[in-house]
Formats: sequence, structure tokens, C-alpha cells
Amino acid sequence: MSLQAIKRLRGGVFMKGMGDTTAYLRWGIREIICLALFYFTFLAGEYLFDMRVAEFVPPSEVATYETLIVGASVIGFFVRPILYYRRPRAIDTTSDITGVLLVSALLLMIMAVRFEVVIAGGLMACCTLGYCGSTAHANFARRFARTPYLARAAALSYALGVLLQVFSHMVIPAGIPQQFVFVACAVAQVALLHGVRRAKLRGESEFGPEPDISELSVDASEFGAKWQNDPESTAAFRRAVVRLTIATACLTGVFAALNAGLTISHAAGSVDLGDWSRLLMGVSALLAGALFDLRGRSCMNIIMTCAAMLSTLSFAVLITDANGANILAATVIFYLGAGFFVVFFTAKFAAISVYAHWSYLWPCMGRVINNVCAMLVTAPAVAIVSSQNVLLAVGVGLVLLVGIAISLLGQSGHQVYDVEVRGDLAFAASDLGTDPVSAQSEPAPAEVPESTLDERLDTFAVAFELTQRERDILEALVASRESVQDIAATLFLSRSTLYRHIASINKKTGASSRVALINFFWSWAPKDQPIWDGAFLAVLGSHCQREPPQRGQAPLWWF
Repeated sequence: MSLQAIKRLRGGVFMKGMGDTTAYLRWGIREIICLALFYFTFLAGEYLFDMRVAEFVPPSEVATYETLIVGASVIGFFVRPILYYRRPRAIDTTSDITGVLLVSALLLMIMAVRFEVVIAGGLMACCTLGYCGSTAHANFARRFARTPYLARAAALSYALGVLLQVFSHMVIPAGIPQQFVFVACAVAQVALLHGVRRAKLRGESEFGPEPDISELSVDASEFGAKWQNDPESTAAFRRAVVRLTIATACLTGVFAALNAGLTISHAAGSVDLGDWSRLLMGVSALLAGALFDLRGRSCMNIIMTCAAMLSTLSFAVLITDANGANILAATVIFYLGAGFFVVFFTAKFAAISVYAHWSYLWPCMGRVINNVCAMLVTAPAVAIVSSQNVLLAVGVGLVLLVGIAISLLGQSGHQVYDVEVRGDLAFAASDLGTDPVSAQSEPAPAEVPESTLDERLDTFAVAFELTQRERDILEALVASRESVQDIAATLFLSRSTLYRHIASINKKTGASSRVALINFFWSWAPKDQPIWDGAFLAVLGSHCQREPPQRGQAPLWWF
């Protein structure tokens, strides 16, 4: 029986299965805007740097210099987390200095008349933008990492950043007006990040009038220590990190190669990478966010693999005819795939960050891996594009696709193991969008008339002294195959609140997992004793001897 049938049966008023998306996004709008401004300043900074460098060097060398400044941003991405954990008192001063350096570097890059000064300005600008980006990603993950709307929030941020860039490039007059908007957005980004930090230090309420929604907001450092104390969980975390790193590196190889080829064409005047077609990146990001969040983000890997396949094909298309219509097709495919890729690694690393010891470091690691790999891949990609060697391009693309497929799709071997060695985390399996235990062993509830279900629930609730709220939650758990995440959204509860109610039900009935609770509920008769009765305990065995999981624990094989 689905939750929709339960809603009709109960006659109550429920939220839609996916909850109030607008309320969640409005609640975290400050973090979304901060991340959007980072995307805009970073993309616009790259574009401005390419235009300035093209004044001094041949088109074939522009992509190489671009990767140089992109690599410099990695320094800034690491500085902020290190200060947060090692020198927290220096953050305010460092942030003030970073804001001044960012504006100075942008002005230097805009007004420089010597090549060396343009390079210096670009390096300084990207380094300081990396610092701001690290902060924006950490704040974003703190808000959305444990909500059902993580991918959609990341997609909205990226789409807004792309829209700002296209609007600035196509609508605002070139020259001083465009440069003024660019610098103003950089200043606004720094000011907003300062505002978020000051509000946090003052302990101000950042959530509005909806306490259930606010409980989904997590200080990312809250879970790391608990997670690291469990050796099996630590091993699962490391496996997840390795898989994500390999996947992101291989995906970066595909998109960095495409970007290098298109940057050469842009510098040569064959295509304008800043025109209206760039809006396709924003559209693809929004589409990716909607698709990735389906079924609790359990389909992200296969969707991203399909997008990577199309993008790999477009690299071969670009090489076959760099001066004809193929370049337009390659540009369109690149824009469509790039939106999926950015949302993918942003959401993945934000979700995994809450399980890390240095939680403020991990949200930006997707961007760090992307930038480092782009720096390493660009030179070989430029060589392949210049040689017009289609066979070599296809061979490299196939190797990257194999790496992507293995890292994203070859996880079934770890899945059963991770579930078995951490059986006490069964209830939390849905935290990451899936319920592996129930998917493998949860028995289907018997088909009963609607009135019988109500009567059984009422009798069960009276026998075990369940509250009305606990009865409603039990109803959703035993009569639906929905994930815990979807149940929480449907009942308009945060997962932390839902888990507290589940823990109370477990304590009253003696169950320790969703499977045990469902087995007991459907086999229970009014004359039966609680689940800890000797005969039933013998059937359930060790499943009944574990305590409910702590909030924030969940298997990491899903990553």
C-alpha cells in the first residue's frame, strides 16, 4: 500500500511526497545566492582572463594559461578549511584581507597593459576566489546536505550564476559597465559571506518559523567525530571518497578536454562561448537537479554516466571538423553536459561531507579535484585537438568512460558487504536516498482491507502505548516501501524528528530495525507479548539486540 493510499484512508492533510520545495529553497536562499555569486565571479573571471591573455599570445596557448590560474584557486580552497580548524581566530582578519585582495586583483587584471601583470592578477584573483568558494560551498552543505533538495539547490545556484554571466556579457554594454558589475558582484559575495559568519557567531536564528525544516540544517562538524570512531564506517567512507575522486577525475578529463578545444576556437574567433547559447548550461543544471533528486538521489550515478557518454562523443565531433558546423554541435553538447557535471560533484561532495572529520573541507573537494585535473589534462587535450587525431581522441575517451563506469556503476560488490557489517545502521540507510536492507529483505505487507489496517494500527498503538504521531509514523513505515527520507518529507518532518519518533517506537516494541518492526507488526496478535518475548526473540536473533542508530549515521555504499 502506498503512502497516497494511507493518506486517503486516514483522511488527513499531508504534504506532497516531495514536500514543499519552495519553502526549503527559500529557507536557504542566502547560501544559494552566495554560491551563485561564486559561480558567476569564477566563470566571469575565467572569461575575462581568456580575453586579456588572447591579446598577448596565440589562441592555442590561451587554454594553457587558463588552467594555470584555475589551478591557483586550489590554494584558496584549502586555506579556508585549514584556518577554520587550526586558526579559527584568524578567519575574520584573513577574510577581510581576502576581500581587499580579490577586488585589487580584478582591477589589476582589467587595467593591466603588460602580459606578466595580467597573469599575476589572474593568479591572485583565482586564489582569493577559491577562498570565497570554499566558504560558500561549506555554508551551502551545512544548509542542504541532509535535505531531499540538495541537487535542486545546487542546480539553482549554478543556473543563477550562469544567468548572471550571460546577462552581463550579452545585455550590459561592454567595457566599464560590465567590469563594474563584475567587481560589484565580487564585493557582494564577500559581504554576504561575512554576514553569514557574523550571524552564526551571534547565534542568530537562521531558519525562520519552521522548526522541523530548521532541524535539517546541520553544522557539518557535528557528525564527523562520531563517524570516524567506527572502523567499519571509516572504511566505507574511504571507499566512497576513492570512488568519487576517481569518477570526478575521469569526468573532468572529458569536460576539460572539451573545454580546451572550445577555448582554442573561442580565442580564434570561431565561436563565442559567452553568448546566449551558454544559457544551456543553466537549463541543463536545473534539469540535472530535478533528475538527480528523484528517488532520493539513487539514480545520480547512471544519469551522470549517460551524460558523460554524450560529452565524450562530442569531443570526437569537435576534432573531426573544427571549422564547420560540428563546432556548434560540440558546444551545445558541452554546455548540456557541463551543467549535469557541476551539479553532480557539488551535490555528491556536499552529501558526503557530513561524515568527514574535517567537514568544512569536503564540500569544495569536487571543485578542487575538477580544477587540479583540468590543469593536468588541458595540455594533452590541446595536443590532441591540434593534431586532429580522431583515433587517439576516441581511444582516450573510451579509457575515461571505462573509469567513469567502474567508479560510478561498479558498486554492487560493496553494497551487500557494507549493509551486513553495519546492520545497526539499517534505519539510517534512507538518509542517502535508499533503504538497502528493506530493498533486499523487507517482506511485502499482506493485503488487508483498509479498515483492517486501521483496526490493527489502533489496537497495536493501544497495546504498546504509542502516541498519535507515533501511530501515524508506524502506519507509513509498515504499509509503504517509501524510503525514510520520502516518509519524512511526506509527513513534513525533518529526518532527525522522524528518527526520534522511530527510536521511541523501537523502545516500546523492542525492535531495532525497520525489518524487525514490520515483521513484528504483521505477525502480532492482540494477545501477543512485546517483541522481546523469548520465542519471537529467538526468531529475530541478533537483530533485536542493537540500539537504534545515532542521527547522521548512514551506509556510504550509495556514493
